Parts: sequence; C-alpha cells; structure tokens
Amino acid sequence: MTVEMKNLQNALTGRSAYDSKALESIFEKVRQDKGKMLKLVRAFCAAYLVDQKQQPLKLRPLQEKIIVETLTERSDGKQKKVAILAPRGSGKSFALSVAVVIYMFFKRFRDLIFILAPSEDQAALIFNYVYRHMADSPVLDSLVENYRFHNKPSIIMKGGTVMRRAPLAPSNQGQAIRGQHPTFCIVDESPLIDDNLFIDNVEPAIVSNRAPFINLGTPKSKDNHMWRYLYDDNYADAFTRLHFTWRDAVKPGNAYSAPYTEEEMLEKMIEWGEDSIYWRTEYECEFVESVANVFQPEKIKACCDDYEVLTAETLAYGEKSNLPITVGVDIGKSVNSTVISGWRLEKGKDNNIARLIYIEEINARTGGHDIPYQRRRIMDVAQQLGAGRVVIDATGIGGAIEQDIRMACVNASIHFIPFVFTGGPKGSKTQAYRDYQSFIQQGRVRIPNPDNLDKNAAKLIQKWMREHIDLEYTMDVANKTEKISAPAGRHDDYCDSSVIGIHGTLGMLPSGGSFGGSSISASPPRNRPSRRTRQGYSGTGLFTTRRRGNKLNKPGLNV
Repeated sequence: MTVEMKNLQNALTGRSAYDSKALESIFEKVRQDKGKMLKLVRAFCAAYLVDQKQQPLKLRPLQEKIIVETLTERSDGKQKKVAILAPRGSGKSFALSVAVVIYMFFKRFRDLIFILAPSEDQAALIFNYVYRHMADSPVLDSLVENYRFHNKPSIIMKGGTVMRRAPLAPSNQGQAIRGQHPTFCIVDESPLIDDNLFIDNVEPAIVSNRAPFINLGTPKSKDNHMWRYLYDDNYADAFTRLHFTWRDAVKPGNAYSAPYTEEEMLEKMIEWGEDSIYWRTEYECEFVESVANVFQPEKIKACCDDYEVLTAETLAYGEKSNLPITVGVDIGKSVNSTVISGWRLEKGKDNNIARLIYIEEINARTGGHDIPYQRRRIMDVAQQLGAGRVVIDATGIGGAIEQDIRMACVNASIHFIPFVFTGGPKGSKTQAYRDYQSFIQQGRVRIPNPDNLDKNAAKLIQKWMREHIDLEYTMDVANKTEKISAPAGRHDDYCDSSVIGIHGTLGMLPSGGSFGGSSISASPPRNRPSRRTRQGYSGTGLFTTRRRGNKLNKPGLNV
C-alpha cells in the first residue's frame, strides 16, 4: 500500500470518520480528479466494506470505472449525467450501491438520494445492497439514524441525509418522484422504463439541485431515452457515456474473481447464437433495430427446406415414420384457434433437428371450441402420425381437456406432457422461447418452403412464418416484467404450438414445475410388515392408522 493510500485510509478511519466537515471538504476536492477518486474508493472499501465472505471488498475494473465516473464532477462545472450500458451479471448495480454508500458517508447533511427502477424489486436491489454495506460496518451503522423497509423505504443518516427507493411504472404514473428534488439520482434498468413516464417525471426532478444523474441497464429498443443519451448527437455534450461488454466483465483486476469466465461466455454465445438478439443485447450490449421482435425475419426464412408437409386433408395419405415424432397443441380460446403441429426428430449435420411434418388449425369455422371434437382430433392426428409424445398447452382452457387427453394417451401408449406457460422461471414463456430462439439461430428448426407447396399447405406455412415474425417482447400492465405476445389484433397460436412441440422433440423440456410428465404405470406397493389374522396375513401395517380420540386433561380453573 502506497503512502498516499495509507494517508487516505487514516483520514477515513478513527476519529476522522466523525469529522463531517473535514470529510466533506476532502470529498469535494477529490471529486475534481478521477485518479484521486479511484484511490479514495479503494481506501474506503478496504476500511469499511466487506464481500459476502466477510473479506475486505475488492472491486473489478468495470465496477471501479462506474463508481469513479458516478462520483466525480465535470471539469466545466455543469451537471454530471452518466449513461451506462453493462452486461447482465457484471455487478453494475452492486457498484452503484458502493457509490451511494461513499456519497452518504461524505455528504451526511440534508442530501436526498433517490434510487428509481421499473419495478419495486429492482429498486430494492441497490437499496438492500446499501443496507448490507451499512449494517455490516459498525462505523457506518453508527452514522445511521433509522432503516425503514416498508411504506416508503428509506435509510436516514443522523445528519439528515436520506436515501429512498421507488418504482416508476404505468400503474403509479411516476408519482413516486413527482415533487421530489434529489441531490443524487440513480435509475437502475433505465431502458425498461416507459419513455413518456421518464420524460414527464424523472427529467424535471433533477433540474433544481443539478443532481448527479446516473442511468444504467442493458439495451432495449432504440425508441427510448437511453438510446438517445448514449448515441444521439444532441446529448453528446450532456452525458458521460460508458459502454461495457462481457469482455470487460471477465477481467477481475484486483478483485478476488470475475463474475464469469471467457469460456463460460463463449459457451453461452454458442448456445444462444452469436447473432441472436438475446446475446447481442444482454452481453454485447447493443441496441438492435428489431429488439422488440423475438425472431428476426431472415432467420425464420432460413428455416425453409424443400419438402412436403402433411395437413388435415392429406394426413390419411401420409406414411408413418420410424423416427421419434412429437405433437404440440396450443388450445384455442375466445377468438384464438387451436393449432396442432407435428415435429419429427432427425439427425442433422452437427446436432439433432426438429422438422415440421404436420400442421393444422382448428378455428371457429372448422370446429370452433368444441372440446370433444378437439380431443378426438388431437388423438387422431397423434395416432396417424405414430407420435410417441403429445405436449399440450395446459394453461387456461387447456386444463379443461387435460385429463381427457391424458387418459386417451395412456390407452394409446403415448407419452403425455402438459405444459403450463406461467409456471416457474424454468417453465415460463420467456424461458421456453429463449431456447426456441436459440434453436432457430442454430438452424435446428426446419419447415417446408411455402413456394413449393399446394395452395392450402402454403397458406398454413405462410401464416406460421408471419406469426413468428410478428411475435414481440412487451412489458406487462404494471411495467414490471417482460413478456412475449403477439401485437394487438394478431395471434401467436402457431408460435405456442411450435415452441412446446419443438422442446418436446429436442429434449429441452425444463426440469421445473411447468412441465409434468404423466406416469402411466401404477406405483408399486410398499413393502410393509403384515399383521397375522385368523385367516392369514391381512397385508396392513403393524400399527393402526385409525385416528385416536386423544384428550387433553387440563385442570379446571379455580374461580
């Protein structure tokens, strides 16, 4: 440790830690020099902060860069504004929690720090990190007047400085920040916040106190304030722009370790596909034109091969295959259609592929929502194709015919799998589509070229392609979670039928609670000791299972 670092650490500890005026003076001087700020950050971490293993906290270069840019001031004296893009799991939110703790340590009197995010859970992330930093250090904890975790959560310093967190979502119309004038403002996952909410509520709040204004997240649509902050020439002079990728995140620097290794990232790139939107946005941190779309049109068109596909009209003339076949069914409701797709597992050049061999749509004109008809049709298709597995969407109305299909599959010796789109992180619609998109990126999904099909088959395949191209990412009503759905007035029946069919075909069924394979065979009887009767052994356990009439012998009250 250098002499300068020792002097800094001495200035931060002991009696000096309680000399607020002297510390604030040191801080304001250091804020003019990034080199000195880096030394101060390292000295502060060594003196007061620990990691999850209770070791002195050591930050990675990416984290140090974020903290230094957050805490230093501009040389021209203008308001400090920072826009940060960093990959998932890189520790960017943790870095900002350290920046907040340092700021509160030096600025203890009547400052207002705001942590904003698109959801309450996301806003709580940095808040909870700050709480842990404070609570784990006796000195920092002694500077805190009160921790409040419910009903406008806050951390209040004895000098009057307050840190608050709040969600910014359409459900609250941005009211949490209205009328507030923070002296330090951090917006976590800024790209996920609706643009109108942001412009109407956040940008006006930071004007009066010239508060340092820090935005961070991973990229989404270009039609967003975060893209303007980073790439619009009109904002070039106003914002300090930091763009990190996974290559920056894998550098440990002085830290004990990096969040992930280069080998792990290369495996993830191969899994998702180098050109996939997920990879480019989550780890390369690129804004992509079609980021709102789940599938890129050129990738969908690249799935086409020249071969015939069976439909409801031609099914009877098809030949059964010796290769494994899975039938995926999206059960229609309201104005939606029921779509049945058949997928055959084949050996590809490098990996197994799923080939679409059958497609059928049951709409209001061809059967509507007549459950007995749909049940018979699903089983007829499965049996005529020689399918070994039937996967149905058991969400909503699909649950109404789940038991009927299950029993029919048992009788036909077909493996039945109900799929619930809304159950668990592994079985969520987003996770299932993420794998599906990866398969398409890798060329493992094959469909017939509609140009070479008869009129009816071509119409079905063109609709299949159109629904996949239209499918998009949206935010739910509360703007809290990302979901996948068709645009207003359009449908995703072909997509949902295909995603569950392909997962069944390629053996990528999530292990969590969204998929449930039915067990056809009965459970074997347990080996239990038997009781001897006059007629022989009863087969029951040694101990009675009859409920006993237990009594509590409580003494009466003496009045």
